[in-house]
Amino acid sequence: MASNIRVLIVGAGISGLMCGALLEKAGISYEIFEKSKELKPLGSALSLSPPLMIYFEQLGLYDQLIKVSKPFGSLRLKKENLTPIGTFEMKESKEEIRKRYGYDVRIVARPDLVHLLLSLIPPQRIHLNTKVQSTVQDEHKVTLHCSNNETYVGSILIGADGAYSSVRQIMYQELAKAGVLPKADSQPLGHGYDCVVGVTDPLDPVKYPILKQEFCDFEILLGHHIPYTWWNIPLENNKMGWMITQDIQSQSDDEKCKTRSSEWAPDAAIDMCNQVRHLPCVYGGTLGDIIDSTPEALISKVMLEDKLFSTWYNGRTVLLGDACHKMLVFGGQGANMAIDGAVELVNLLFDIDTDSQRDITDVFKKYHHSRRGAALTAVKSSNQSGSMMHSKGLVADMIRHVALNWIPNWLIRIGADKINEYRPQICFLPFVEKRGTLKTKTNRPCRKVDACISP
Repeated sequence: MASNIRVLIVGAGISGLMCGALLEKAGISYEIFEKSKELKPLGSALSLSPPLMIYFEQLGLYDQLIKVSKPFGSLRLKKENLTPIGTFEMKESKEEIRKRYGYDVRIVARPDLVHLLLSLIPPQRIHLNTKVQSTVQDEHKVTLHCSNNETYVGSILIGADGAYSSVRQIMYQELAKAGVLPKADSQPLGHGYDCVVGVTDPLDPVKYPILKQEFCDFEILLGHHIPYTWWNIPLENNKMGWMITQDIQSQSDDEKCKTRSSEWAPDAAIDMCNQVRHLPCVYGGTLGDIIDSTPEALISKVMLEDKLFSTWYNGRTVLLGDACHKMLVFGGQGANMAIDGAVELVNLLFDIDTDSQRDITDVFKKYHHSRRGAALTAVKSSNQSGSMMHSKGLVADMIRHVALNWIPNWLIRIGADKINEYRPQICFLPFVEKRGTLKTKTNRPCRKVDACISP
């Protein structure tokens, strides 16, 4: 590891915080810059796959994660009138799944995951209310000019600031000026859905007995003659995650532009909530009951967009998470991809010999080569999941019926095995023992840490 390396991270979301937590453990100097005045962990629920559990074990967060999460149980899709469409069920084979893969798929509230990652990062490392206005990079350093009139200098700049990354925009402007930005990277993100999300305060388990269950059963209602789909996700500590999505693919480009321009208006989330609060809740009552149990400050509206960018780095700047591969939430892969990407990038940085431009470019090339294939697959599969959850008509009904009721278990297992067969570890921390009977592959320990022993 180059002793003089200094990393500047823009964005304090899942990818930025995971990156910071890893750099803290690695002993690499870093700073995190977040444009918001406070870290308000918005969002609903996240799905974390078994391979990610290894990282949380290595970081010493696994037991805490188990306490604030539930194992995935099933996904139940129903019509607006509560008539079942189909179910993807895992509960009946829970022991077999744990035996084969070693871990459950865990469902956690996004705010709880943010708090876990923050527990590893000293507060002084995070600069709030600090927006990047410009960047300058050369062969030896990268410099940030921020809204607080401060200037920060580092060896590497990581843009982990989301789908509308300011770091990416600045980097792409430089590449476009030089005439080397691919045309596809200058095109807007695909925008097919609007979404409002939240996590309730603790609810009464007598009124909502689903909260007492060990497993998390997703309940999804598909609107009949309306463009809405709404989700209820029982979480730990008697809380309920929820999400309401609006299919806007049939809207004109002008209508979508209006949506984009009003996206960050203070009342955008509440306006959408008011449009749907009369819709039925799968547990009885209406969506309004769930919405009213959620602190208004923690309800947020987001645009669900997707795009895989081809250019991930330039000079001393590299992109991470949604900044380079934005995917729809329906496949549950966004957080997984962000965390995996952070681990891959920091693993490579730990083994770097110097902070020369040559060594940094080599790290970025390896990172891009390692992660781009998985990102492409995730973007495509999340888009397909979005279509299955929203499309109307006879053909769409038939696809849903087959996908949720007639896919054989052996085929589901093949897919699950593929997801779980590669289990990298944080190469500069002690490796954890292999769990599960599935034959898996892993990376090697860091070449500079002799104490790490591969399982």
